[in-house]
Amino acid sequence: MHALSHPDFPVIDAHVHLYPDALAPKVTPSLAARFGNAPSFDGTVDGCRAKDEAVGIAAALNLPVATKPDSVSHTNDFWAGVNAAERTRTPRIHSLAAFHPLVADKGAEIERIAAAGFAGIKLHPEYQLFRFNDPAMDDAWAALAEFGLVAYLHAGGERVFTPPFHSTPREIARLQARFPKLTIVAAHLGGFGMWDEAEATLVGSDVVLDLSHTFFWMDDAQILRMIRNHGAEKILFGSDAPWQDPGEVLEAFLRLPLSDSERQRICSANARELLGIF
Repeated sequence: MHALSHPDFPVIDAHVHLYPDALAPKVTPSLAARFGNAPSFDGTVDGCRAKDEAVGIAAALNLPVATKPDSVSHTNDFWAGVNAAERTRTPRIHSLAAFHPLVADKGAEIERIAAAGFAGIKLHPEYQLFRFNDPAMDDAWAALAEFGLVAYLHAGGERVFTPPFHSTPREIARLQARFPKLTIVAAHLGGFGMWDEAEATLVGSDVVLDLSHTFFWMDDAQILRMIRNHGAEKILFGSDAPWQDPGEVLEAFLRLPLSDSERQRICSANARELLGIF
């Protein structure tokens, strides 16, 4: 954060991936080898806090991915404890809940997630091998809408998987049409590597889009056009840290010719209002 002046409002990174201290030394190097790039920090809560403090980010939202249904409960117990401990920390680390499409009683699990105080869940169809519009997921979507929880979705391609992908922008648009009361956040501006499709099908919809893994992967002109046409009030700043450096992503974002009010919406107000991060 040396080249550009830092905003005078708190910046919230709404897309990071963190791991418990006992798992991070194994998980982070393994994923780094698969992704083919070094992480910007060690993948722990404290590592994220130190990185965010160094680059001027006030808070970060962790998006845990459950790779099997029997890991959901203990994963959420851990992150509920982190959320409780982090309420007075600066920079603050906040977490959504994990969820898996093979959980037996989806409605009951969503109710437990709501009772634990989570703002929503993270789903990643490429890792979890499901499609958003599979009828088996309808109980989960209905319960999320009932409890006012956010469905934060991986969207588009994935660097470590091959086509055909499960989470296309068209699938997300169909889901939003089927469950109009469901609050959906689609990562990667609606579809990593599928930005033309995302621009055609999601821009202008009620789906919230995040900016993670877009800078350095797509043209800034298209990023700016999609932000402007979708509306800054439906865009979240996110880095996908540690797999991209949050400071470098923030600098790239600040270079876009956006107004101060647009920047404040994208980097701060939207995450506070939608996800309860402060």
